[in-house]
Amino acid sequence: VDSEDRYMTNMLFEREEIEREVTGGEVTELVWKLCLAHSASFETADLFMTLVFELRHLSLEALKALWQRSSFKCRDNWQPLIDALPSCATEACVVLMKEIIASGEVEEDKVEYFFWSFSFIPKPTSGMIESLAPLLKSPGASQSCFLGVTALIHRFCSVYKSCDGVPAVQSVMRTLGKFLGGNCTVQDSERIREMQLVLKAIGNAGLAAASLAPVLSLCASLRSNPIDTRLAAVQAFRRMPCAGSVSLLLPAGG
Repeated sequence: VDSEDRYMTNMLFEREEIEREVTGGEVTELVWKLCLAHSASFETADLFMTLVFELRHLSLEALKALWQRSSFKCRDNWQPLIDALPSCATEACVVLMKEIIASGEVEEDKVEYFFWSFSFIPKPTSGMIESLAPLLKSPGASQSCFLGVTALIHRFCSVYKSCDGVPAVQSVMRTLGKFLGGNCTVQDSERIREMQLVLKAIGNAGLAAASLAPVLSLCASLRSNPIDTRLAAVQAFRRMPCAGSVSLLLPAGG
């Protein structure tokens, strides 16, 4: 692949598309070449970018087979496939990353890297959101999980204006809404921290969370809620349409 065919935008590698078949065997061989190449060489950088581009041509089934063959670590403990997947940005790659996260097969820092990368996917799909949604219900779901999934939803909604009618988006919003209860009232400090994280995630989602605005208003106005929770509820309106947000936050008759 010629270097002039490649460029970088939004933290993801891109290039002019060249139609050709890519096989799982070719990509496996590429991963082996990366392991053998010198870690700081131009050759390694070139091979790595080629790996990213070729991953984009593989189906989910082919990616799963590739993972079974090529999830090994190189001599210096590097896993080229793990590092390349977040720049792939296809639905198949996102589904594979979700399955890797759920399986617990990779270290926590790599999981964080996966979630962080979702913010930069240029063409998100409802299938990506549908795949990632169950992770929000897993015990001990991390801050990166909540913020990564909702950042993906925000990006999806910036492309598809009626996104709040998409079933995958509605599923995530229902999950987040259940965390809120009726008015964000929780007792112990751990639950309070979790509540504030959920409120931050709702704010991250933006337009998709408009259906939760009445509950957010109650969370913000309830004086028995901790001040940090009330502030987080107000901040959750930050990406919603101004008119609706202001009317919900103003006191009755104000």
